[in-house]
Amino acid sequence: MTQDNLDSLKQAEATFFDQIADLRTQDGHIPLEADIRRATKFIPKRTERIPAIDPQMTDILDAGAREKYLSMVAHKAGGRVLDICCGSGWLALELGRRGQIVDAYDLSPKAIALAKKTLEENPFKEGFGAVNYHLQDASEVDLGVETYDAVSGWAAFHHLPDAPAFLERVKRALKPGGIVATYDDLHMGKLEKTLELFLRFVLPQCHYSYLDKLSIAIDLIIGKRRLPEEGFSPMEEAKHCSVEDISRILHDQFEVLLTLRKNAFVGTPLMTMAGGDAFRYPTGRVLMALDRLLCRIGIVKGFDQIIIARKN
Repeated sequence: MTQDNLDSLKQAEATFFDQIADLRTQDGHIPLEADIRRATKFIPKRTERIPAIDPQMTDILDAGAREKYLSMVAHKAGGRVLDICCGSGWLALELGRRGQIVDAYDLSPKAIALAKKTLEENPFKEGFGAVNYHLQDASEVDLGVETYDAVSGWAAFHHLPDAPAFLERVKRALKPGGIVATYDDLHMGKLEKTLELFLRFVLPQCHYSYLDKLSIAIDLIIGKRRLPEEGFSPMEEAKHCSVEDISRILHDQFEVLLTLRKNAFVGTPLMTMAGGDAFRYPTGRVLMALDRLLCRIGIVKGFDQIIIARKN
């Protein structure tokens, strides 16, 4: 790939996430990706083609994984942490609230602007460390040698132009015993896609009525419509490096402390589910428990993967 092609991809990636930041902050909403503690609840109507913001459903889907991730990254009091592809900044903000000194990088001007705004408005100041946001590609930054106590890549490493090379630099930049953590989306298999589509059909959905869904099902059967493809950002579509490659490198070059897979098929159906809270949240808990059980016994493969490893 030429440098011009790579620069074009990076610009497209920035534009992609700029648009998401605009979409998610309509009407003054605070999205989860900016601040998980202060995020506003918003369940769209069918006429509002924008994503839901539902902190409680997100907690149900998370099943405690986010807390494990944060605790292990913030393993050292007053530690210095690198947060790559930080987006709108929720992770860096939470680490700051845990007393960490965070360097956070992203390509999206609007995501970084939202992150800085949320940081300025942060009401949880007791014991706060520091967060420094940078509008820059982390893969082009000199990380130094034994600079960081932890490096976090939440939905990040597979977006990088050369993840294996960057992980080599991460290893040098980590102090002895330092932590590297990654959260990645895996490809969905046929069974997982089928179960997801089944749930989206049988559960009430905020964007589609049952009549809409019946019409879509008929179009699929007669071939007028195809099943939706998985959504990727421009850098993901370029397929610089697979999640499997990143996983292999972490297992080969670091001491893996935690591997967790979850949310094989329930994520989208539950986040787009319509109805009252008395229906939505109990239904979410039951389906999430089923998802975790099927993941645990190996019938389905989790869509979300967390790996946390330590430099030997």
